[in-house]
Amino acid sequence: MRSALLAAFLVLCTGAAQAAEWQVQKVPAPARVNAIDPSRDARIDAGGLSYKLVVKDRQPRVAYGGDEAAPELPENALPHSRVAVGTRDIARAWLANPTNRLEHAVLGDKATAGSLMIETRDGKTQTVALKDDAVFEDLSPRLVDINGDGHDEIVVVKSYLKRGSALAVIGLRNGRYSIIAETPPTGEPNRWLNPAGIADFTGDGKTDIALVRMPHTAGELELWTWRDSGLVKTGELGDVTNHIAGMRALDMSAVGDFNGDGIADLAIPSFDRSRLRLISFVPQPHEIASIALPAKAVTNLARVDLEQNASGIALGLADGSLALARPAP
Repeated sequence: MRSALLAAFLVLCTGAAQAAEWQVQKVPAPARVNAIDPSRDARIDAGGLSYKLVVKDRQPRVAYGGDEAAPELPENALPHSRVAVGTRDIARAWLANPTNRLEHAVLGDKATAGSLMIETRDGKTQTVALKDDAVFEDLSPRLVDINGDGHDEIVVVKSYLKRGSALAVIGLRNGRYSIIAETPPTGEPNRWLNPAGIADFTGDGKTDIALVRMPHTAGELELWTWRDSGLVKTGELGDVTNHIAGMRALDMSAVGDFNGDGIADLAIPSFDRSRLRLISFVPQPHEIASIALPAKAVTNLARVDLEQNASGIALGLADGSLALARPAP
């Protein structure tokens, strides 16, 4: 009994020490921070203008980033979606054929995608169309070589009208793209999931997918790995979220090596969005730091490269301010 209590005490002390090694500071912004785009070098939307975060001599500041027109979407693309650009055999992929057959509106409106368009490097286009019992309830496909064969697969959220959401992997089989694996659906209509990060989170050389199952009602972090031609759940942890219902910010999480062990970790808000949690998946999912925020997180998270090979995390808060979480000196 005494040894168990001592072990628990040491775990608590270790967690406190790790949390104390991180700090949060507000970075002055010229206007209210509306959004952060991690896909564009952490571009910050403040008052409708674009800014970038600059850190020099440990002092962060925002600098005007210049006007940049949003890229045009292909014909029949899902509104407000994003085209994924690849570097291997897939040149581009995007969600298409908008439909209202799923009346969930978790991403701001009732429009979801009935199909996925894939443009290969040779200029040919293929369509992965869903039956009437499901939609792609997502805004951007994710291109990644999930099975290590040197070819990109596509990771996207597929939602069934009656059985909830699943994570789908689309790959090339016999010259055609199709769904080659899915996680079990969440089980009930309008029970959604949101990918949180794709990386080798366990250090075994294999690509893993972190997702949040029902980020609005359950907040369960799950880790899925490709094994035996399918997805296998290899870890889970509670008390997280990476989405606010009705918003289009799907990247409220960030991947980086936050504890310096050479293996990817995940930064993600707590379920109530009052804390930023740093999660390691080695040997099992556990919290390596808990960082109290001055106000609730409301935007995407963006990993920021700092000096001395360190990483920080930029995010917008409910009070309109910009925050930077980073290791303490």
